[in-house]
Amino acid sequence: MHVGIKLGVGVAGVALAGTVLGAGGAAGAGEQPPPRPAQQGAQAKPPHDNEEGHGPGAIKVGAKGAAKAMHRLMVRDELRQRWCHGRVLPSGGLNLREGPGLRYRVVRVLKHGSQVTTDWDTVQRRDGYLWVRLPDKFWIADYKTGDGNGKWYIRYSDCH
Repeated sequence: MHVGIKLGVGVAGVALAGTVLGAGGAAGAGEQPPPRPAQQGAQAKPPHDNEEGHGPGAIKVGAKGAAKAMHRLMVRDELRQRWCHGRVLPSGGLNLREGPGLRYRVVRVLKHGSQVTTDWDTVQRRDGYLWVRLPDKFWIADYKTGDGNGKWYIRYSDCH
């Protein structure tokens, strides 16, 4: 059985630390294919940190900002923007994975300041993060939902 939910974020976006984020997407609750096993020596080793974004630098939004971000994701908005451009915030980088979740293999770690383009029609909420696909079909966790104090790993500058 496959259940899907369409989510969206308004064009106005969420204003965080002087940055306006505008995005939207779809989340699916269906089963994903199992991750491929890691090939010995092929996987880049992420820094020793249990979080997808490594080191300081993420934009922390506090409880009110997290609630606002999650509410906007639940409201369908036909004017949402699909492609969003931004830069990796955490000083130690951000994991790039084969799929949308922690069970997928880390392909490499994107360096701080790396430019990314995300497809917000693919956004999925899983394992305490919002996952979005990049044009190369790999995935990043660009938002950590946390315990009411979420944080963004990407500083978005352009969504169209």
